[in-house]
Amino acid sequence: MESLQARIDSFLKSKRVKRSSKPNSTSATVKWPHPSSFNANPHTLAEAGFYWVPSWEDRDSVACFLCHKELSDWDEDDNPFLIHWQKCGNTCAWAIVRCGLSEDIAEDGSFVFLNKKRLPTSKAMEKARLQTFGEELWPHDGQDDHGASSKKMAQGGFVYTPQTKGDDTVTCLYCNLSLGGWDADDDPMWVYEVLPLRRKVTHP
Repeated sequence: MESLQARIDSFLKSKRVKRSSKPNSTSATVKWPHPSSFNANPHTLAEAGFYWVPSWEDRDSVACFLCHKELSDWDEDDNPFLIHWQKCGNTCAWAIVRCGLSEDIAEDGSFVFLNKKRLPTSKAMEKARLQTFGEELWPHDGQDDHGASSKKMAQGGFVYTPQTKGDDTVTCLYCNLSLGGWDADDDPMWVYEVLPLRRKVTHP
């Protein structure tokens, strides 16, 4: 469920749930129970890191692909980004790097880092970005001396946002720049030199 599309797709298909784990337990086919008008809809939930894991008792239960936190009982006005940040902002890398962005953005859309630990260059944010690559998810970490290692990606301001399993697409959440197809001699930091607009205009 590392890819956004996989998480979105998890909400679109009906699933069977059982009343209990017993072999002959009553089961039912369920669909995502809330209308698209809810703040917590398949797209916002997926972007906030969640995929659908219904149970007999909790038909709208979702789980984070990274920290595995499960949440349910969504109301119409619930904000999945804010809730994930409030529940897991100290432990989940996705909650920190993605859901916590609202903490860094002023009303005019500009970045204002009131908490210095949330500065893009801080060790805390670099560590959180690195954790989005997982222990065995990033395809280039197993290649000796590959220039685009997960560590260098995190240092360059990128988080792992694969489109499919094994994909090497990364994204800067501050300027929404996504890049993939990394070669062994690539250096993630080249972006700051070749694309100065990222640094000077859209990047904090």
